[in-house]
Amino acid sequence: MQGELNLGDNWQNRPKRPALQERLFFGIMLNADVQEIVDACRTGLIKDHRLTRKSLIGLCRFHISLYHLGDYPRLPSPILFAAKRAGAAVSMPPFEVTLHSARSFEGGKPDRKPLVLIGEGEGLTRLHTILGACLTRNGLPGNRGAFTPHLTLLYNSRTISEQPIEPIRFVVRDFVLIHSKRGLSEYEILQRWTLHCRAPLRSAFL
Repeated sequence: MQGELNLGDNWQNRPKRPALQERLFFGIMLNADVQEIVDACRTGLIKDHRLTRKSLIGLCRFHISLYHLGDYPRLPSPILFAAKRAGAAVSMPPFEVTLHSARSFEGGKPDRKPLVLIGEGEGLTRLHTILGACLTRNGLPGNRGAFTPHLTLLYNSRTISEQPIEPIRFVVRDFVLIHSKRGLSEYEILQRWTLHCRAPLRSAFL
């Protein structure tokens, strides 16, 4: 038939997305200037440790994760609704983060060990705590164990022990709810919230 797609012998070799292909999480994205600084740091680590340049995280996907809300065959609207309510309830001022060291995370597949930058900052821990409480109030799991702020650079088979880097400092002014399309290396920002402290309500009797 004219116009019919003939897949031929390659049908069995077609790429397949994961069964749970839609991931939902809160995170902090980097602006373009910080992306470039982080990428330069990554290039130095690749050279120093003779790492392959496969499985690099794209600059536009550099982020610090706050809360992973789950992987789904399709995004569930009740979870989205609750997550957006939780994000909107967060109130705190902008803060500074410092990325101060690099190391590999153990676990996972032997050839896909994440090489990450470790971050710190009182504001980062506070945002994680406040957002966790807001998630809990909206029926979602929050404050689940230890929080190790990190930014993933790439995946590799080699294990790199923790080592200091030239500190990378930047100010966090917002956080986002991210739809990660697994298998496609695509992020969709579903909503963004600017960090600020809400002014207290004035009494009607003042």
